[in-house]
Amino acid sequence: MAIGLYFVGMLQNMALYPFERNLFYREHDGRVYSVEAFFLQYTVLEIPFKIVSSLLFAILADRAAGLPRNALIFFVEAFNAFCLVSCGENVGTMFNTLFNHSGFAVNVTSVILSVALIMAGVLSVNLPPFLQAFNHLSPAKWSVGNLAPYTLRGQTFTCNESQQLSNGTCPITTGQQVLELYKLNVNPGLSLLALGICTVTYRIAAYLLLKATRTSLSNHRLQSVRAA
Repeated sequence: MAIGLYFVGMLQNMALYPFERNLFYREHDGRVYSVEAFFLQYTVLEIPFKIVSSLLFAILADRAAGLPRNALIFFVEAFNAFCLVSCGENVGTMFNTLFNHSGFAVNVTSVILSVALIMAGVLSVNLPPFLQAFNHLSPAKWSVGNLAPYTLRGQTFTCNESQQLSNGTCPITTGQQVLELYKLNVNPGLSLLALGICTVTYRIAAYLLLKATRTSLSNHRLQSVRAA
């Protein structure tokens, strides 16, 4: 449920960034302000709204999914929501920087995010080595890697008579068995840390791409003026 927020960040970016980007390009061409000033104000303005929405999501998700109601789970959910929305928005920023056509950018971004969600660790458990290495760059993997252990450890499950095995037992009776089945019996703290690192890395990558794009364009225009 939480990893679907990856798309929320992308859609949020598609709604706001193209307009802000076009305005910034015009003002940057006129040397009104720098890439750093634009990116800093864009980041500072969006963070408070993300924090509030992440906390609201944690409250609703905890009640809807019947997760353990304690402070640890609440803040873990809120942190995951914040990071996933941020990463989705950063991916959208990168592709909206590369492509001026928003429709094409959203198509490419959607494909990449869809593949990342499939490889997160629930739909596809056994990945080839190449995809497994690529998957380490995905925040969805680290989100599943911390949410699953935090929420499933200590849980017990029952089943009705039609679901029982031939020996009268349920196929799965504990959360630990679920973690072993999906190969998610890992250290959730490390996955949480990796998710935070992913979020910061994606933001820096989005900034560097925008910086490189504007620098390259400025140099090209300068050379054209000199040639003329």
